[in-house]
Parts: sequence; C-alpha cells; structure tokens
Amino acid sequence: MGCFNTLFLLLLGGIYLFWPDLMQVEGFWFSFIAIWLCFFVSWALFGDIADEIAGVNKYKDYE
Repeated sequence: MGCFNTLFLLLLGGIYLFWPDLMQVEGFWFSFIAIWLCFFVSWALFGDIADEIAGVNKYKDYE
C-alpha cells in the first residue's frame, strides 16, 4: 500500500504541475478519493489485515 500511495501522490503532483486545469473539473477530488478508497478496501480485504483476522501471520517465525 505504501508504494501505491507514493505513486498516487506522484500522479497528483504531476497533474498539479502539468495539467492544473483538470483539478478544477467538478468531481475531480471525489473521483480521486473514491479510487484511493477502492484500493484501500481491496488492500484491507486481501492484504495483511485479512491474514491477521484469519489467523495467518506470514511474518511470525515459528520455532
């Protein structure tokens, strides 16, 4: 998720620098946040949080 957030912020910065008129379009911020929220929910459902809820911890060393 950290890599995705970094790329998402770089995309937002690129839009701000090279195409600032796009930020004035109605619904731009809603769309941007909705896309980020969809990725966050998929990360939560299929990522480490889901593994923790299921009792699977792939980072824990078993001795």
